Order: sequence, then C-alpha cells, then structure tokens
Amino acid sequence: MPRDLGPDLEAEVGHGPLPARDAFAPLRVWLEPGWDGRIAGWVEGVPGALAVAETRERVLSDALTVTGRVREWLEAHGDEVAIPRIAKAAAAGEVPTVITADGHQAMATLPSDLRAVSVEEAQTALRRLSWSRADVVATLEAIGAWEARSGRSLPCDPARGERSAEEVARHLAGAEVWMTGRLAGAGRYDGPMDGVTVPELLAGTRAWSAERLAALARTDDGAAAADRYGETWTMAKVLRRLQGHSFDHLWELQRRLVRVDGTRDRIAIRLDVTPDTGAVIGLFRSVGWDMRASEPASVEKAIGGTSEFATAWDGDRLIGTARSITDGGQNGLIATVVVHPAYQGLGMGERLVNLLIDEWDQVRFSLTAAPGLEGWYQKLGFVPDPHAMYRPRRRQ
Repeated sequence: MPRDLGPDLEAEVGHGPLPARDAFAPLRVWLEPGWDGRIAGWVEGVPGALAVAETRERVLSDALTVTGRVREWLEAHGDEVAIPRIAKAAAAGEVPTVITADGHQAMATLPSDLRAVSVEEAQTALRRLSWSRADVVATLEAIGAWEARSGRSLPCDPARGERSAEEVARHLAGAEVWMTGRLAGAGRYDGPMDGVTVPELLAGTRAWSAERLAALARTDDGAAAADRYGETWTMAKVLRRLQGHSFDHLWELQRRLVRVDGTRDRIAIRLDVTPDTGAVIGLFRSVGWDMRASEPASVEKAIGGTSEFATAWDGDRLIGTARSITDGGQNGLIATVVVHPAYQGLGMGERLVNLLIDEWDQVRFSLTAAPGLEGWYQKLGFVPDPHAMYRPRRRQ
C-alpha cells in the first residue's frame, strides 16, 4: 500500500480549510515529439519519469501517473524523494527527436541536460539503476517460472512492439553500455554480448556502466559531446535516459506478466465494500493526485455521500475505485475512477465503471474525463457534451 500522508499533513488539512494552491507545484514536462512516432514526456526533476503517448494531452495526463509510480517505487526502496506535492502537469517546452539523413533517431538533449552532474547525483542515479536492475532480474525469474508452469512463452503483442522477455533483457543490457559509451572517455564495453546467459549479461553490463559513470562523474563539467550521428550527449542526459529506459522496460515486463499469471482472475470487483479513507488517499497518491490526497476530510465526506462505490481488490489491497452519485431516476455522476498503475491495462477501470452504470439505463450519467482519456470513456458509451458547465471548487 502506498505510504500515507503522515500525521503532520493530516493535522494540517483534517478539519480546516483546504491547502492553498501555492502549496503545490506543477510538474514541468518536456515534450519530445517524434519518439518512435509518438510523443515522449520527460518530467523535469524526476529522473526516470517518462510518459509516452499519441497526443500531448495524454502525455501530460500520463506524466502524473508515472510520477506517482516513480515516487511510490522510490519510497518502497527507502529512498529520499524530493518531489513536491503535485498540482498538475504542464508542458515546459518541446525539443523534438530528429531523424538524420541515414535514418538515425537523434534523441533530444533537454535544457536541463546541459549542466554538470555532481558525484552525489551520479551516486543516487546509480543506486536507483541498481535497484531497478534487481527488479528486472526478479521479474525475469517470475516470467521464467510462469513459462515453465504453463509450457509456453510470455505472449508478445506485435502491435505494441513487444519482444520476448529475453530479447527485452538483452536490449536493456545493450542500450545501457551503448548510452554510457556516448560519453567522452567512457571507452567501449569489452565483455561478451553473445554466448552468455541473460543474468551474466545483465550483471556484466551493469558493473561496467556503473564503474564508468562513477569515474566520469568525478570530473564532469556539463560539456556536451556529439557522436558520429550528430546527437549530443551529456552525463545528465545519459543518466536521465538510462533511468527512464530502465523503468519503461521494467514496468513493461511486469505489465505483461500480470496479464497472464492469474492476477486478473484474482482481482475481486465489489460493490458491497466501502473502502477506508486512508486506502483511497494512498490510491490517489499512486497516480499523482496530490491535491485530492491532501484532503482527508473532503475524501471522507465524498465517500459518505456516494450512492455506490465500486472497488477492485488484490487480496486486502485496494487497487481500483469508481463511484457514482445518483438520484436513481434521471441523473447521476461518475467520479473517482482510479486504478493503481501496476494494474492498469487489465480492464479494471472498464469493469468498475460498467458495474456502476449497467443496471441504470434510465439514468443520464455524466463525468469529467482527464485530458487525453476522452476516447476511453467514449468506448464505454459516454459522449461529449458541448453544453456542460461546472463551477470550480474554491480553495484559499
């Protein structure tokens, strides 16, 4: 379960006015159009927080979820997290991927990459890369156990560009030494890439990359160097991309595993359980909804005023919610549709919403869709309303 807000924040907002908006900070997201035909979003100041989607609106929405997931992952590993309470995601600017004449994708060098990296920052990044590599190895072991039990390989969806688990692992190892090798003075990885097991390859490339990055950080001055494709590289860029790449493929493997390992069947969708306020707040934090998570008293009142509360559970862990407020005859509202990032892509959100609306054909349900998610709600039968209006909530 995500870490709760703590007694200080509970006391601050429990029964008084809502925290002022300036108590929260927007996520600055650098957009990188042209990322394999889509748009990447890099969250400034949160290395590893990478969102990739088809539209700018969806990238910004996903950036909240990704940041919440990175924060939860760091907290689970006992790391200090210097992420302020999140207000919303906002575009900081655009720096596109450039396709060179020979077809190479020259990935963006962001303004925040053009700086010197301290030894402490490099050590922090290497520590987190070590943890994510350990999580990749553990996930590969879990995939191997499932493949042995089922007698088949982890399914690949070509439409999503998926590869076998071994191919993903070898790609991770190769990309790490390739990116490290873009830095002046890094040299070339001289260990075997072929003819060794995946665990041996992952260990060898990780050790080499960590040693070279730690050494180079001691003299890093932030200078950019161009490779033979004309792409510029700095230590900050390498560390940013290594962490984003590692998380991206770690979560890809975990997401693909939970699609087949029985997790979907294990999850219970219920209407007869009202969740604890703290559990709902923890779910909000997991997707970056910090403004809502900072309002325990408000969340408690909302739960009490709900007509029906659909919840999803993995054992005793709350992993999804959706609730309705309705007069039962004509009008209703759908709100608080949240699924924990580790369980997204399993159809949980659709099941939760359908549970609330399927038996109420005579009721006109409305909702507010997060930017970029309008198409998802349209698949559930919702249609845009150009005449809808609302009065914003009033804060200090």
